[in-house]
This record gives sequence, C-alpha cells and structure tokens, in this order.
Amino acid sequence: MKNLFLLLFTLIAFLPAQQDEVYFSQGAEDYFLLGMKQYAQKDYKLSSISFQNSIHIFPANHRITAASIMLAKTLYAMKNYAEAEAVCDSLITQFPNSAYIEDALFTRGMCRYNSKLYLSTFEEMQKVFSISQQRLNKEHSLKVIDHVATEFLTEADLQAVISSPLNDTIRSLITVILAEKYFHNGSGDKAKALIQNFHDETDGKTLQLRVNRLLARIERGNGVKIGLLLPLFDSTSTETREKKIAHEILEGAQLAISTNEERTEPGRIAIELDVKDSRRSHSLIDSIITMWEGDSKIVGIVGPIFSDETMQAAVAAQQKKIPLVSPTATDEGIAQIGEYVFQANPNNSMRAKIMAQYAVNFLGAKNVAILASDIPSVKMQADTFAAEIVRLGSNIVVDRRYQQNELDLRRHLKVMRDTASRLAPEYIVTFKGKINIAEVTGKLASFGVRVKLIDSLIAHDGSLNLSKLFNNRAKEISDSLKLPVKIVTMSIDSLQYPVSSIDVIFCPIAKSQLIGVITSQVTYFNLKTTILGTSEWYNLHELEMNRRYADGVVFGSDRWTGQGERWTRLSSRYAQKFGKQITDNVFFGYDVMSLVIQQVNDGALTRDQLAKALSFIVNFQGVRNNITLSTGRVNGNLHILQYKDGTVSKLQTYTYQ
Repeated sequence: MKNLFLLLFTLIAFLPAQQDEVYFSQGAEDYFLLGMKQYAQKDYKLSSISFQNSIHIFPANHRITAASIMLAKTLYAMKNYAEAEAVCDSLITQFPNSAYIEDALFTRGMCRYNSKLYLSTFEEMQKVFSISQQRLNKEHSLKVIDHVATEFLTEADLQAVISSPLNDTIRSLITVILAEKYFHNGSGDKAKALIQNFHDETDGKTLQLRVNRLLARIERGNGVKIGLLLPLFDSTSTETREKKIAHEILEGAQLAISTNEERTEPGRIAIELDVKDSRRSHSLIDSIITMWEGDSKIVGIVGPIFSDETMQAAVAAQQKKIPLVSPTATDEGIAQIGEYVFQANPNNSMRAKIMAQYAVNFLGAKNVAILASDIPSVKMQADTFAAEIVRLGSNIVVDRRYQQNELDLRRHLKVMRDTASRLAPEYIVTFKGKINIAEVTGKLASFGVRVKLIDSLIAHDGSLNLSKLFNNRAKEISDSLKLPVKIVTMSIDSLQYPVSSIDVIFCPIAKSQLIGVITSQVTYFNLKTTILGTSEWYNLHELEMNRRYADGVVFGSDRWTGQGERWTRLSSRYAQKFGKQITDNVFFGYDVMSLVIQQVNDGALTRDQLAKALSFIVNFQGVRNNITLSTGRVNGNLHILQYKDGTVSKLQTYTYQ
C-alpha cells in the first residue's frame, strides 16, 4: 500500500495539468524505447523502472502518456492490479483527451476483473466499447462483456443492466445472455418470451445463431440425432473392401461424436448417432430414409459412401427434405438433385476445374495440352478441364485422346511435339544488303547484344538467332529491327532438342499403373513441360518406380493428412478407442461428422437450418481435406500436391473460384 501511495504521489506530481504544453525530451524517448524493448522481452520489473524514468525525467515530455499506459500494462503483467489501476486513474484524470484513454479504461477494467469485481468490470468495458476507435479494443471489450455476463452475473444483475442506459449492441448481447440463463435455470417460457422476436442487426449475425440455437433447444429439448447410412453388411461374416471402408468411416464418425461429448460448455447440445446398414440395397435405403422422416430428432444424414447408393439416397432425402452429406461420392449430378444434397468430396468435374484454375492462375499457363484416354470418367475430366482453360482465356493447343488399352502413345506425342515446335519458331535475322548500321547497332546494343558481335556480323554478312537470345520477345525485336528475317521451325524428328512451348500437359488417368507409361514417353519426346495429374497419380509406389521420369509432376488430391499435431492427436485417440492404426478412410468419416456437429453446435437444430448452414460452408478445416460447399453444394477444395526428389509434398489447398 505504501508503494501504491508513493507511486500515485509521484505520478500526480509529474503529470502536467494541461496536455497541450508538451515538450520533446531525448532522455524520455530513450527510457521509453528501452522500456518497450524490456517489455517485449517480458522483463517487466526493469521495464516498469524504465517507463517511470521516462515519465519523471521532464514534466510535460512528449512520451508521458505513452509511458503511463505502458507502465500500467507492465504492472498488470506483473499482477500488481491495484498499482496498475492507480496509474490508469491518474492518466484518465490528467489527460481526458488522450488517445490512450480507451487503453487505460480497458486495462483498468481487466484489473477489476482479476480482482473479481465483475459488475465494475462490465461498466468499464461498456465505456471502452462506446468510445473505442481501435478495432481490437472494441472487439476485445465486447468479448469480455460476453464472458463476464455469461459466467459471473446473475439473472438479477442482468435484469438491472438491461434497465439501465446501454449501447444497442450491448443491449442485444445482454438480452441473449439473459435468455440463455433463463433456459439453463429451467425457465424456458421466460427465455422464449424474451427472444422470440429478436433480430440481430450486426454484420456477422453471430447473435442470431445463438438465438436460433436457443429457440430450437426450447422447442426440441437439448438433443438431436444424425442418421449414419453406410454399407456395413453386418449380417455377413465375409470381409470385403467396401465393408472395410464403411466400418472405417463409421469409426471416424464415432470418433467425432466422442470428441464432441467431451466438450464441457454449459447447455451443450447432445448429439446421437443413429447408424443404419444400407447393404447397398436401393429399396432398403428408401425405407430407412422414410423411417427417419418420421423421427423429428433426426436433423440430417451422413452417407452413403458409394456413388450409386448415394444417388438413390439423395433422391429420397431430397423428397423428404432431410439434408444428406456424402463423405466420398464423386459422381456427377448427385448434388444437383436438390438443395438438401451435399457432396463433401469434390466430384470429377470439380477436380478438373480446379486443376485448370491452378494451371492458369498459379502456373501462368497460356499454351495447354491434354493427353487422356477415352474412358468415360477420364474423358469427362479432360473435357471439363479444356472448357475451363478456354473460359479463363488460355489456349488448348493440342488435345489427344488414346484408347483405353493403348499403351504406345508415340503417335499422340509426335503430334504434340510437332504442334509445340510450331508454337515456338526460331527468328533468325540476316545482316545482308543495305542496312542502317547506326540504327541497328543502337537497337541491338540497347537489348544487351555486345557491339563487337554486331560489328562482326555486319562485316561478314552474318546472321543472328534472336530466339536463343530473347526467347518470347524474339518476334517483337525482329520486327523492330526491320531486317530480313527467316523463321525456322524445329524438326519434330530432332528429339535431342527440347521443346518447351507447351506450359502444361493435363493427363487424367483411371489407374495409377499408367504413371510410368505417360511420364516415360513424355520424357522420351523431350517435352519440357509440367505434367498435371488427377488423384490417381497419388501412388507413391508407382511414382518411385518411375522417379527418373515422374520427378516434378503435380496432381490434385482429396487427401493430405500431413501427419501434423492434429493428425497425431487423433491417431492416438483412435488407437485408444479402437485398438488399431488409423487410416485415411477414418478421416472421411471424422471430417464430415465434425462438419455437421459444428453446424448443430452453431444453432442449426432443424433440417432446414442445417441445409442452409451447409450451403454456406467455406473452407471448413478438415484433417483429410478442407470442405467448401458454397458452390453448387459440391466440395470446391482440392489439395495440390507435387512429387519431387522422392517425396510428395503439398503446394497448397486450392478453393474453386
């Protein structure tokens, strides 16, 4: 206490009465900067001394208010809350027009919070919110108000607050918090009466989500169910690939549910799984969804996983107006069935569009080639890719399609090399006949050509290959010289000469065994380009087998776990829960169920609310892949991966524009 009075006395003695009489002091500046450095290094004891020295060195120095607020923050960091509050009081009293007033009020409010003076904290933060010009102070003060009102103020406190003069934003927040307290304390009718006509006017509509959630919980209770429809084949003992995938996705969904159950927020919504075995039977799928239609607690469906059964389920779910999210189906047209149907895995056309956008927007591709088979799914990707490339303003210079079982691609690559050669002819200028020596010499010298070389060419009627010197600018420069020019196209048979005029070749494949077939023959024909592939290229064994040819290929994939901290944590939890190692398929189930759980926890507690919430999803952070459903209810996220030096690495996660 003695130190507090001494500090107050010192501050009052040295704080000038008028803020407009301020003088520059180099000593004050030096102490202030030293204090800032010590503060950043968390050496709070020394920084407090430096800030006090900056204040005391000269009355009315230019750093006195800045040093005062930093002294208060330093004392706060040292948990000397009473002393920090005293400094704030002095600053507010002596400099009522200072730009640091809102910081002083905020710091004083936090001192009172740590002193467990919650109503006083609330009052201070109201002042901060009302006067703040700094965005962070405004946001942080509102968060403190929310926290204090939710955790520490009673119904009586909140009722008294609402009856007092309040900012409209704070009044709306307190109204919602009071309604939540009514509900948690068993007064659902009072809560409903308070918020049934509530309308959130803020930009983010965050309060409206809380209101929607609370109203739904009042109407429906505190629990919802999510239907999980998978081909589990539990009645058979035979272990098949599809059965294994289904059970791994089930385990991922169960892991997401158990993670949610461990959350301890007051009033947390209970989410229950209702698991059904589709057995890939269309009639059984229809009957299950009809049964779910009559269960009011079912707010949505996750599954099925294979495209044929997903198509059947999607039709039924759309008719019953139950939102359905397939974690894995990639066929076209599923999400187009209606506004209640979602694909969390990008379909084939979305993958092709993303690869086209990546080629143009990130690789700068202007001249693009396509090499694809006539398999329907591959053909569709190639056609979609071509259309997107043209839409973006680049050129498909050659498009070759080979038959399904065709492994000798020489005839296609010969055409590709010939086309590429014509795209980049060599411009050769000659120095014969009458020429303006001074003009030609000056122009070539300005482009960096040595004068001695120019003189020699002119003296011997020589020629100069502009393409080798200037690459893409060769034609422009040859036109400006006004000299005889010969345009030479490289012979397709001269395979020792690389051709680099094609920027990328898109090579969608249906099976990874074609990786070696394509990369070896592209290399043989000396096409210096970037090969773009589809998800089937993500086969490390095949890439390693063809490392000499495949190094540098880029491909899109729906899976990239990266084995970071999150992957490690979930793998450990999975091993504890199921007694085995985690697989990629588990993450399909985990990501999609986590997505649905988040929407439910954010207030989507009816079927219509969930469908609407899912339709606005952008970049939900999954473990296997991010999920964006805002474009046609099909995931518009794809990882762009590259095989380089024996390793697959992620270049970026691209979101379809």
